Amino acid sequence: MIVLVIDGDLHTCDVIQLTFQLGWPEVKVIVADTGEKGINLIEAESPGAIILELNLPDTNGFEVLKEIRLFSETPILMMSSSSEESNIVKALTWGANDYMPKPFRQMEFLARVKTMTRSIKITDKEMTISSGSWHFGRSVTQLYHGHDCIDLTPVEGLLMHTLIKHSGEFLDSNMLIQKVWGETSTANADSLRVHVHHLRKKLGDDYSHPFLIVNRPGRGYMFNDTIQGIIENNRSQKKAPNSPLSALPVPA
Repeated sequence: MIVLVIDGDLHTCDVIQLTFQLGWPEVKVIVADTGEKGINLIEAESPGAIILELNLPDTNGFEVLKEIRLFSETPILMMSSSSEESNIVKALTWGANDYMPKPFRQMEFLARVKTMTRSIKITDKEMTISSGSWHFGRSVTQLYHGHDCIDLTPVEGLLMHTLIKHSGEFLDSNMLIQKVWGETSTANADSLRVHVHHLRKKLGDDYSHPFLIVNRPGRGYMFNDTIQGIIENNRSQKKAPNSPLSALPVPA
C-alpha cells in the first residue's frame, strides 16, 4: 500500500516515514510538500491512504480536502497542531475519516491509519437489514430512506449499519467503538460523538432533541425508528418544547 503525506514540515514527514519503517514496513510512503503537488500525486500514484496537514505552504488543508473529495474516496487522516473542536468537526464534516492533533504518539498514529484503511466487511446478507423505511443500497455508504439516498462515509456507514442492525436497543459506546473502529482502535467517546453529530445532520435529526439516534448516559446509543422507541424517547424528554416528538400522544 502507498501512503501519501501532504505536509510542508519536513521534520513531521521524516517522523511519519520512520514510524512506518518501524511499525508497518510494507507501506510505501510518498511525500508532497504542497497541496497542489499532493493532488497531482493522488491522481498519479493512487495511494491507499492520505495524511493531510491543515496548514500548508500554498493553501489551507480544508481546501485540499474539499478538492480531493470531488474525485476520490481515499481515506484521509487530517493532522494539525490545533486540537480545537471546530477544526475537528469541520474536517470530519468535509470528508476526512479521522483527525489527529500534533505532536502525536507514533503507535497511536499507526493504529489510526490501520483502522482507517481496514476493509468494510459486510456480507450480502447483512446488507439486507432494514428498520422501517431505512435500508442500505449496494454499499454500506449508501443509506436509503424510502427512495431518497443519503451518502455516508465508510465510518458513518459502519456506525449506521450497527445501529440499524440493533434497532430499538441501546448499544454501549465502547461496544459501538469496537464494532466500527475495531478492538485495537484508539478511537474514544469524543470521536464517536462527532460522527454521531454528523450522522444526525445527514439524517435530518434534531440535534437539540434527537429522535432517530438517541443516547442515554450509562446506556449508550440507539436507532429509534419504531413507534415504541419514539414513545420511550418522548417520555424521557417529557414533551420538551419545540421537539418534533412533543406532538405525539403518550399512553398513560
